[in-house]
Amino acid sequence: MSDQAKKIPTVFDSEEQHVGEVYARALLAAGQNSKSIDAIVDQLESLVVDVLDKNSKVDYALSNPKMSVEDKWGMIDRVFAGKMDPTLVTFLKVLARRQRLGSLRSVQRSASLLRDQMAGRIQVQATVAQELTAAAKDALVENLKKVFKKDVRLTTKVDPSILGGLIVRVGDTVLDGSVDGQLAALRKTVGQRAENALRTVADSLVQSN
Repeated sequence: MSDQAKKIPTVFDSEEQHVGEVYARALLAAGQNSKSIDAIVDQLESLVVDVLDKNSKVDYALSNPKMSVEDKWGMIDRVFAGKMDPTLVTFLKVLARRQRLGSLRSVQRSASLLRDQMAGRIQVQATVAQELTAAAKDALVENLKKVFKKDVRLTTKVDPSILGGLIVRVGDTVLDGSVDGQLAALRKTVGQRAENALRTVADSLVQSN
């Protein structure tokens, strides 16, 4: 199967996204009652990135439909109780009872996005040729704030194959400042102001290398 074929959205993808959104909203509603939304979402992200992505045995055990609910609850208590917000621990047990722990990644993505929307922030991913310095990240965030007139949560990805500058993704919108010829498409998407801001950042990054 080609890479292109793998990226075609499927009915399963849509259902998984829907499940993630439904449970993410429930988690944030519970977190809002306990006034700890940020801590809960951060802990959920840490669970996915630092535990599931790095420990295939834990990942498999939690999502394994053949493992009893009681055993999963015991595992959740042993591994997470006392280390996570009690609301999140309870939420994990609810997912276990409903055989939805395999959807944790979808829940985490939706919860992170919804949390930022509630706070008036947007999520931005910047792909760069080389790792950015702290000063360069701060400059990029400030430029993006001016363009979108919102607070920005920035994540960066290093891809040495791009031709300098940077590629910025905001949701389904890609702002490509790595190749001058692609800036025409950017102009149609978000206007000349965004192009100028990204060109300035891209030029400064190239000059700093």
